[in-house]
Amino acid sequence: MPVPVEDLKLLLQSPRQDAVLVHVEGRYVVAGSAELGADSLRGAVPVVTRADVLDRAGESPVTDRALAEIAAMLASAVDNRGG
Repeated sequence: MPVPVEDLKLLLQSPRQDAVLVHVEGRYVVAGSAELGADSLRGAVPVVTRADVLDRAGESPVTDRALAEIAAMLASAVDNRGG
């Protein structure tokens, strides 16, 4: 399942310092690490942290092109995990 660039943007805009993008029930959700144990996120698969996206982008501000490249790489990883 493709990782939408818009979801990566939401991850970067999150006020949570520990924000993580997770895949759950066919959709992507931005959550804090403390929320990962919540019933609503049961079975969620962590995809990428905010810090990882910033590190992979390697530039500030992060461009749409960099986000598109990161999204494509993450989609491949999610597909390989069976997400």
